[in-house]
Amino acid sequence: MIDFDKDTAFSQRVLNALTARSKMTLHNIANQDTDGFKRYEVRFEDLLAEAEEKGKGLDEAQFEIVRDDSGEPGQNNVVLMDELALLGKTALLHDVMTRRLGGYAKFINKAIFGR
Repeated sequence: MIDFDKDTAFSQRVLNALTARSKMTLHNIANQDTDGFKRYEVRFEDLLAEAEEKGKGLDEAQFEIVRDDSGEPGQNNVVLMDELALLGKTALLHDVMTRRLGGYAKFINKAIFGR
């Protein structure tokens, strides 16, 4: 049997991580011409995999925002095409998760109202 409350909470957590990733990507794009700026990234998938390997519940995995200090000191490390690709991927994943939650709401509506 599917635990809908747990599934909905997990979907919401994924949506929160994707929203944070979109915001960080837009922040990186906005600062692509700032001297010495180092990009930020949102780690979620690898933390989710680590939680699963350790036997923790998937509901314990949270995202984290980290600064990418790669590259020469004082040099900007934002690559516009990489950021745009990441933004597109994030938008697609966000759409998938939104549809997943919408399907859940449709299921509940059908269970309550029979339509």
